[in-house]
Parts: sequence; C-alpha cells; structure tokens
Amino acid sequence: MIGLSPRTLGRHLPLAAAADLSLFYGALALSFHLRVSTPLSADVFLAFSPLFLLWLAAFYALGLYDVRVVRDFVELIGGLFAAALACGTMGAIYFYLFAEAFQQSPKTLLLLILALSHLGAFAWRRLWLWALDVNLLRQRLVFLGEDEQVRRMENELRDEGPAAGFVPMTWRAPGFDMVVADLPWVEKNWPAARAVLSHAVLHHVPVVSLDAFYETLTGKVSPAWAGRPAWAIEHVLPRAGSSYAFVKRVGDAAAAALLLALLLPVLAGLYALIAAVDRFPPLYGQPRVGFLGREFVLWKFRTMRPGADADGPFRPGRASARRATRLGKLLRRFRLDELPQLWNVLRGDMSLVGPRPEWTKEVEILEKRVPNYHLRHLVPPGITGWAQVYYRATNDPKDSIEKHHYDLYYLKHFSFALDIGILLKTAKRVLIRDARMRPTHSSLLRPEGPPDIDIGSIISRDA
Repeated sequence: MIGLSPRTLGRHLPLAAAADLSLFYGALALSFHLRVSTPLSADVFLAFSPLFLLWLAAFYALGLYDVRVVRDFVELIGGLFAAALACGTMGAIYFYLFAEAFQQSPKTLLLLILALSHLGAFAWRRLWLWALDVNLLRQRLVFLGEDEQVRRMENELRDEGPAAGFVPMTWRAPGFDMVVADLPWVEKNWPAARAVLSHAVLHHVPVVSLDAFYETLTGKVSPAWAGRPAWAIEHVLPRAGSSYAFVKRVGDAAAAALLLALLLPVLAGLYALIAAVDRFPPLYGQPRVGFLGREFVLWKFRTMRPGADADGPFRPGRASARRATRLGKLLRRFRLDELPQLWNVLRGDMSLVGPRPEWTKEVEILEKRVPNYHLRHLVPPGITGWAQVYYRATNDPKDSIEKHHYDLYYLKHFSFALDIGILLKTAKRVLIRDARMRPTHSSLLRPEGPPDIDIGSIISRDA
C-alpha cells in the first residue's frame, strides 16, 4: 500500500487521535449504560483511561492515522479488524492483570466498547474524507521515467481531477510527498535518478514502483505484468497455498448454511413467483469452470427465456436483453437471481467472494489466447468478486480481458480484509445502482505488455 510522508501524516494526527479518544470514552459511557444501566463512575473512567491510550498507540502502529489507509476502503477495513484484535487482546490482558486494583473485570462490556468504538472509527474516517477539502489530502508526486511516459502519466492524473488525490510536479527539494519510479528506467539512468532517490530516502519520503502505483490508482494488475509467468510465480502462486484458504472455506460453509436457513421463505417465494408470472422452470443451471479448472453446475433463478444461450458466448448485450423474462430485469437489478448459488457455496463449488465463474464455452476461448487466464482458477470462484464491484457487467470479449486484470489483483492481494471490503461494496452496489466503470489508464503502461488479441476471429473459428 502506498503510504504518506511523515510531514503529511503529522498534519492530521493530533485532531484524529483526539477524535478517537473521545470516541473510546463515548463508547465506554454508552456500553456502561446499556450493560449496567447506571451513569459512568469516575472509577470506571480511570480504569479504562490507560487502556485507551494503549489503543491509540495500536491505531497509530497499524496505520489508521495514515490518510492513504483511510482513503483506501479495503485497507481501512483490514486495519480496523487488526486493531480490534489487538485492542481486544490488550483489554483482556490489562483487566486480567489489574482487575483487583480497579475492581473491574468487564467481559461483555469490553466487547461492546470494541464494537461501538471501531464502527465509529470507520464512520468518522469516511465522513471526514467526504467533508474535508480534498486538496488537503492530495499527494505531490515526482515521476522518474521516460519523458513521454511521465507526460502521459501526468495527463492521466490531471484528467482524473481532484478525486485522484495526486498532484504531479517537477522535482525540487523539499516539497514532494512521494516518488513514483519506473524501475527499468532507474536501472538504466541511475546517475539521473540518484539525486531524487537519495533525497527521498534521507527525508523518509515513500518511493514506490510505477506498477505498485498503477495498482493503487486503478485497482487492477498492470497488463504489462499480467501475462508474465515470473510475475505469477512471485505474487500469485504463494497466495494460492495460504492458510487463509482453509479458514475461508470453513467460513463460507457456515455462512451459506445460515443464510440458506434464514432466506428459505424468500427463496420459496421467488420460486413460486417466477413459476406463476413467467411460466418457465424457475431454476436455471449452467456449466461453469471453478476451482482448479473443475466443472460444476451453477444455479440461478431464471432471468432469460429457455434457449437464450444457444447462440454461444460473447453475444451482444442487446440480444440478451430481448430474451429476458418479465421478472428478469428486477431479479438482476437486486442480484436476487444469484441467491441459489448459496447452495453452490455450501457444496464447495464456490465461495462467497472470488472471481466470478465463467461459462465453460467462454473459458475454452479465453484460455487459448489470454496469458495467465488459468490463474483465476487457483482460488474458488465467488458469488461476488473484486471485478464485480470495480468493473461493469458486460458480454464483450475484450472486456473479459480487462476484467481478468481485476481478478489477478484479487489473487495477488488474497486476504480476509479484501473479502470483507468486497462484501461491503457489493451491498452498496445492490442498494445504490452504479453503472460507471473505472478508466483503463492504458497510457500509464509500458509498451511491452501482451499483444492485442482479435477475439472475434477466435470465436468465429472455434464456433
């Protein structure tokens, strides 16, 4: 994750720490009232004060006063989960050691304070970003690379406007917050780069690679690296064998079983409604490619007329819209057609979060021509995923390549925090329709990326 310079961090630290400390005491008062139904006493106030100072230190150590962390939704979620674990552990140890001195041994009270304070910490940080003048958060960047490449990068950031959060500038010391370096260029032009990099290191200014900056800005892996086996060996393959995969499977099975039990009346009602209104078989199964390339049948509530997929993959969206059932548009708008996939999750075919499983006929085409396409099968597919919250739904084959770069980002950063962030963003997109798509930023890339692919000719030849 791209960080802040100490100068920029210090500008907001006192006010942010004071806000969190006030939040801790507010959560204490509310929790004490809910739990004990009496006003907060001075003894309780004093008992928690040293612990709250330790919590502030944990927030600082975990980067929760770093504006770049606050700006990144997933990074903020991960930081707060880590902080909750750290603060809960410190609280348990603190009151185990000093309970007799303070005559306090809170258990449920401590859990309530943790939940309320961390939810509040998340809320005020997001509101702060919205309310504060964005110019105060913008980072001044210096780019090291080919002149033409630097100009393209600067133009892209200016086109993004204030929302990008970055201001390109010419190097001068002091006066910049981050250095973005094209590593191959630095190796070839070390005498020219040395002065900037030496000053950055001396003054603790972050230095990040062009590719890391690209991922932070766009939320996807650069196409210049996506097709290289060496990149996959370094970043993706180690993630596929992580212990989190086992924990994730256990959590998926438990969550799917609970949701199926809770939503059983909704599922039955939708089944009956589709049968009555559209008069087609309510459930639809399609062969998809899942974990390690295994085929399975993905189940959905029917939103298309029977035979709609007879023309094969990658057909225009307008043709699909004409074949939608009367309830199809409504079911898709609120993702209700995806609910039967909870059964796929319970069976182990899918996960709640992961790359969306593709139709077997689409996979046969894309695996032949898209470099490293098979990597998406190293983790179980999901009901929702990173590409689904950051990229539009489409039937265009070239967009499938673009979506693959988002899937590779998910594989590279495969983690609990990322999954939680995706689930929260999915809920937001269901409630608030967002048809926008992130720009491709193709001009930020070095030209030695994978060659363009004529998917149309492949489809015609393989049909």
